[in-house]
Amino acid sequence: MKTKLIILLFISSLFSASSLAVVSKTKGNVKHKKKTQKQLNTTKIGMELYNNDYIQTGDNGFAKYVYLDDGTQIKVHNNSEVYIRGEIERRSIIKQLKVDQGTIKFDVKKQSIDEFTVITPTSVASVKGTSFWIDCNGGNGDQFFGESGSVVIRNRESGEKRELTKNKVANSLPDGTLKVREITPRELEMLEKRESDVGESEGGEDNNQEGSSSSGNEDEIKIEFQDASGNQKTIIIKVK
Repeated sequence: MKTKLIILLFISSLFSASSLAVVSKTKGNVKHKKKTQKQLNTTKIGMELYNNDYIQTGDNGFAKYVYLDDGTQIKVHNNSEVYIRGEIERRSIIKQLKVDQGTIKFDVKKQSIDEFTVITPTSVASVKGTSFWIDCNGGNGDQFFGESGSVVIRNRESGEKRELTKNKVANSLPDGTLKVREITPRELEMLEKRESDVGESEGGEDNNQEGSSSSGNEDEIKIEFQDASGNQKTIIIKVK
């Protein structure tokens, strides 16, 4: 059964509530906490996310959320901890994600006013618009995997910067080391399996999609997802 939930939001009313993103998919154990809360709560599809919200995924957990200004989507894989941060400026969101640990997939749309910044205990990544992965091992360093476009990575200890591009891997270590190499076939298979395991690969079981279209002076962001009962739903955000 496929139903459509259409949300008509003008940009001013959308941003007056300071919401940055919406959760479009969850699997397994996914917890969420707002800055003012002490207790973790179950993360639900359709939940709005705000500045400094915290998401934690368990051993079998997965969450995907979509930014409300441009449809940029972030996939938080199992055993991950992230803080969502952002500021609203000139009808756009200046996006930042603090990653304490875990594996995250980024599909970042071209940013209009600033870079999307990713911060880990070891590295800082600056993104204008690209697709890439990060595997953050807490204070033990990071691996970045490039899928498209480019990402500038800076090691926080040494200050060294390197560019990550398609089919490259960047290793950033706490001792200040930052090296880039070619991705291996085994690593490509590993990333594909991660997507497939949560139904996110091409032709995957859930086939969730986010896209945008324009008509006249309005833009649309479409978010397709399955609810807890397995029904396919679509959120359409119209921005004027």
